[in-house]
Amino acid sequence: MGFALLEVRQPGRRPLVLAVEHEVEFGRDCDGLLLVDPEVSRRHAVVRLEGDTLVLEDLGSTNGTTLNGERLHGRAPMNATDVARLGGTELRLVQEQVLAARPAATTGARETRIAGSGDADVVRARPGGGAGGRETSIDAVASVAQRETFDASRLQAEGGTVTIVFSDIESSTELAVRLGDTAWFRVLGVHNQIVRDLVRKHHGKEIKSQGDGFMLSFPSARTALRCMIEVQRQLAARADEADGNQIRVRIGIHTGEAIADAGGDLFGRHIILASRIANLAEGGQILVSGITKEIATTGDFKFGEPRQVGLKGIGGDYTVHEVLWQEA
Repeated sequence: MGFALLEVRQPGRRPLVLAVEHEVEFGRDCDGLLLVDPEVSRRHAVVRLEGDTLVLEDLGSTNGTTLNGERLHGRAPMNATDVARLGGTELRLVQEQVLAARPAATTGARETRIAGSGDADVVRARPGGGAGGRETSIDAVASVAQRETFDASRLQAEGGTVTIVFSDIESSTELAVRLGDTAWFRVLGVHNQIVRDLVRKHHGKEIKSQGDGFMLSFPSARTALRCMIEVQRQLAARADEADGNQIRVRIGIHTGEAIADAGGDLFGRHIILASRIANLAEGGQILVSGITKEIATTGDFKFGEPRQVGLKGIGGDYTVHEVLWQEA
């Protein structure tokens, strides 16, 4: 199967080159590439590879999609001289011809470069992912994080370890549809502010965020747990103000060595483990890995019974524990 290379430039972010083999959606909350842009609809547009042609289609977005400055009505083919815009995001074909060979998939924290991609990150676009075949906000944040190089020393590790946290809002797509854009952005803003304020209070760092998903790091497992417990408690305290639209956040936490090898694989593995644990959580839950629980037992925390689970893409069984934050 062939593929087309599509460059995606978002304001203030490194460009991405998507290797499109079939189709990929664009939007603030979609099954493809998530764009952090208030002018972009939840499901804004889609590109499809039809034979040797890449076709762009607007999905009934509020602010529309333009192709070479003209509003797109329905669908149209793209060539290497075309420029499409979705809000502040720009799409361009990297080359005129559809390539015959498949691009190599990225693995771990290493990047696979394709000639002509320049300084852009190369991402193989594929449908689905995450829980139930849909890419969650956690998957999206983890995917971006794994493609970037980290200076482990800046994570202020304690005792040679760093604790990684992933979180997102349960059923955010359904909640956004029910609320509508204006109310959803207000709810999302409250959620994001609570997370960011508490991360600063507990001396954590925001590594990546996308939509309602966060990747965070903390110098110790204890501070990570204290911060995330406070996040859940503050959100629960606002339930009476939510008019039946309470935010329920899923959180996963894992602790590992802060020093990565030359290829970044060790730290990349911690990212994968933390994100997979977060994807197992339900709304209102905090799940931690066995090592995080062992390190944090010196704090005033309560844990549920251990669970043996398989983690997607990782061999073997892993032990996870629920943090009983309402009792802690």
